[in-house]
Amino acid sequence: MKIITTSLRGQHILASPSSLDHYTAQAFVLRCFDDRFYAAFKSFLKSQSITSLDHSSVAGGAKIIASPEKEGDRDFILREIEKSVMLHGTTRVMLFTHYDCGAYGGLVRFDGDEARQLAFHEKELSRAAGIIKERFPNLALETYFIDKEGIVRVK
Repeated sequence: MKIITTSLRGQHILASPSSLDHYTAQAFVLRCFDDRFYAAFKSFLKSQSITSLDHSSVAGGAKIIASPEKEGDRDFILREIEKSVMLHGTTRVMLFTHYDCGAYGGLVRFDGDEARQLAFHEKELSRAAGIIKERFPNLALETYFIDKEGIVRVK
């Protein structure tokens, strides 16, 4: 990768060719945009050999489905999943929430009780999964909670 200032097609600030080949997404991944947990998230995807995905990062991650601020928010993300299925053949959805999420009020909402926080997120992830399963019954669905130590699979 090198930085360039001009090109025959216009000005570029970075030369980094993109593959134009069609791809099949191994998963549609929904996570919170909180950067504190990005490294764990990326490491997890690598450990799962997920290299081709469609993803969305929104405040609260799966919250946008389980308990959206506005109903239109849920509809938007469900349409994104639908487009991922139609355009990239996605057959798997992975939902994430995380420890101390500001969109949920942070750990303070649970008076610092990490067990209560996890139990709450398990319910939220279950609610989100149910909504997706109702709309997309043929998709494989996985739910995860990212905490201080790593990633927990939530059933």
